[in-house]
Amino acid sequence: MCNYLYRAFILVLINCFMTKNYSEELKELIEKYRDKGFRYAKPVDLLLERINDTQENVEKELINLNNLKFCDKQERKGEIRYILYYIYSNKKGRVYAIAFEDKIVIITIFPIGKKTLKKYRKKLIS
Repeated sequence: MCNYLYRAFILVLINCFMTKNYSEELKELIEKYRDKGFRYAKPVDLLLERINDTQENVEKELINLNNLKFCDKQERKGEIRYILYYIYSNKKGRVYAIAFEDKIVIITIFPIGKKTLKKYRKKLIS
């Protein structure tokens, strides 16, 4: 009996923390703002050095949305932010935080590694 209640409690917790995937909403917004360009909230050199990539590749990846696995939506300080999870393999991925104003605003970018991917696998892939 106790084991059954424990499993039911775990299932309830999992369902509470599952969030909706906002990928379709993001695709519509990207199509709307793609011609207006990009703006970076932090110094571009810092962000690109962190992920070891070029500005052209970052912008192309955001427009194409090829490796996007999950998109979360957050409201902070009166603005709506989208957290994009790109997964390239079992060991590598990248997270973007973007917002939409007059342009597409890239708030931050950071790589995610094997341990983080393993930790968030159920949220990102399901």
